[in-house]
Parts: sequence; C-alpha cells; structure tokens
Amino acid sequence: MTDNSHSKIGQRVKKSKEYPLGWKYVEQIPPDMPCIVTLSGSSTDNSKKANGFAKMVQEILKNKKIALFSAEYDSAGRKSFSDRLALLNHYEQGDPNSPLLKYREEEFSYIPQYIKDIYEKTIAPRLRDENGNKLAIAKVAQRLNMISFVNHCQGSTVAFQMERLMVEDMKQLGYSNKVQDYLLKQIHNIDVAPVVPIGITKTTTIKFGSLSDEKVTSVRTPKINYILRRKREHERFMEGVNGNETERKAGNRPFIMNFSVFRPTANETFFAVNNMYPVEIQKDEDMDGIEHVFASYSDKDDDDRTKQGDQLSQAFHEVVNIVAEHSLKNEKELTEMPDIFKMPRMSRIIARAQNNRYEFMNKETKILRNRRNKNSR
Repeated sequence: MTDNSHSKIGQRVKKSKEYPLGWKYVEQIPPDMPCIVTLSGSSTDNSKKANGFAKMVQEILKNKKIALFSAEYDSAGRKSFSDRLALLNHYEQGDPNSPLLKYREEEFSYIPQYIKDIYEKTIAPRLRDENGNKLAIAKVAQRLNMISFVNHCQGSTVAFQMERLMVEDMKQLGYSNKVQDYLLKQIHNIDVAPVVPIGITKTTTIKFGSLSDEKVTSVRTPKINYILRRKREHERFMEGVNGNETERKAGNRPFIMNFSVFRPTANETFFAVNNMYPVEIQKDEDMDGIEHVFASYSDKDDDDRTKQGDQLSQAFHEVVNIVAEHSLKNEKELTEMPDIFKMPRMSRIIARAQNNRYEFMNKETKILRNRRNKNSR
C-alpha cells in the first residue's frame, strides 16, 4: 500500500497570542537539549491532543525546567492496530491468525513513514555533527542520555520501531555492534500500557502495565500466557469457592498477583498489576477500557483505583522524575544512569513489588490438583 503517513513534533511553551495552546511546532529537537519526548496513542492526530498528552506528563514532573516535546500522527488511513500486530508477529509474540491482519499489505517488519519522520526529528541529529558526520562515542552517549521518551500504547510501538531505525543508522555511520549496543542502552524509554514485543529491546526500557488490559496481554510470551492461564484457573476455582463458608474458613484463596516486577532482560523492567481498578468498575459501560487509559497511571490521586493500582502509579511517577533529572544531569557531561534496581530511592518500590509477586497458594493448588485427579479417574 502507498504510505503517505507523516508526523509533526511540537514543544510545550508558555501560552501567548501566537501559541494559545502553549504548544508550537518545531522542525527538529536541538541535539544538545535535555528533554522528554512524549509519544501517545494512535488517536493523537492534532496539536491539541499532542499538547494535552505532554501536559499530563508535565504535571508529573517535580522539576518543570526540562523541555517537553510531543508528536502528532497523520496515519493517512493506516491501521495502527494492524501495524502493531504485524510487529508482534514479526517477533513471534502475536496472533498470526488475527482477522485484523487483513488490513496489512506490507511485510510484517515494515516501519511506517510517520515513525521515520519522528526518528529524523529526535534521535538522528544526536548521532551526527552539524555536517552530518559521525560523532565521538562519548558525545553521542551524552546526547542520547539527554533525551528520554514517555510512551503510551502506540507510542511504545513508535519508540520500538525508532530503535530499529537507529540500528540501521548506526551501521551506516560505521559503529561496531558493541558500540551500537552501548549507545542503544543510553536511550531511556518509559512505556505505559505497552503493546510492543517483550525481551527484544536494547534500550533501557521501564514498562508499566495491567494484566487486565487486553491490549497489553495481546503481547504473547510464555510468561504472559502462563499468568493468564493461571488467572483463568482461579476464576473457575472461585466459582466453586464463593458462597462456600467451609472453603473460606479453610483459607483457600485464589491465585494472587498484586504489584509485581518482572525482568525479561537486564535492560528491560516490567512493573505490572493484576488490575488497576476493581472488576465492577471495569465492567461499567462508562469506564470501558479504563485499564488501558494513560490517566489511570498518571493521575496522582484516584479514589477508585485498587491498592496495587496506586502502587503502580507511584512507581511510574518516580521513574518519570528519575529520567527527567537524569536528562538534565547530562547537559554538562556524560552521566550514565545506574540500574534502577540499585537506586536507593527505588529500593522500597522494588522491594514492595518483589514481595507481592504472583503467588500460588498451596491449599488452593492442592484442591485443584485433587479435582483434576478425581475427574481423570
């Protein structure tokens, strides 16, 4: 199919007669500017929406000095959901039989033009001097540490695809594979409700997601499939336990997955919860898709969220501020960000997530096993 998609980049600025929204278009982001680039969902097709998303991220920041940019997408009729599914299938983490793929005509590895536009305005200039020549490794690393990305849904796919573009770019510039891996690690992505392959990225990526979000769980890995299967088992188990006072008194409870942390690779961290909101809220027609909404994570206070939802939101806020502070530190000299697992300010959050990892209750497991054995006789 003809790809006429494209994108524009804008910056949050003070409101004025010239910029009534407090947002202005820019040709590209200055390569030596510390900044956060916000990449939101596929419906961000105008400046008002792009600015609104950047504003939501800005409200999280304790230090408002860092420059904030956001992107608007013109898909030109492209189906972002089929692009995402194609990418997942390219890495064998999707559903190859999905009817959504009928909208797809290119190879599964294809990168749309609007993503290439964003790459050329954000990352590409940081790899080159003013004449377009290859820069010293340390200088590129410093510049890459100055730019961080906060992404939601389709934005996580955009960021992942830009990584692939950067790899090809670095090859053309003549960087070795070892240097490529080093430079990729200097880019920091924060993905909220991501729909992107797991365990593949070489950028430093911190993900936040709900396993009750159908879009997040459309990314199929052995671990996600395992957790989803266990959840289904426990739903069936609860059907037999609810209303059974003897079972309740015996302490037989279902599978528990509260605020948890997974680490697919050394540079990829995934904070997850079973659900951001109680089931009855999720089923409310007015709250359709609430588990996937960015505000479910970004809002500081939300009386409807579950306890683990609050914990996930707090972790997200902390990480956004960490990467913002880190970007500013690199303005004068290269400062590599330490592993978040080794940061004192994250230690309590990490410990809480590790202590609440999904559990398999012994009594419950025994009951299920006995039921299976009994049925198989």
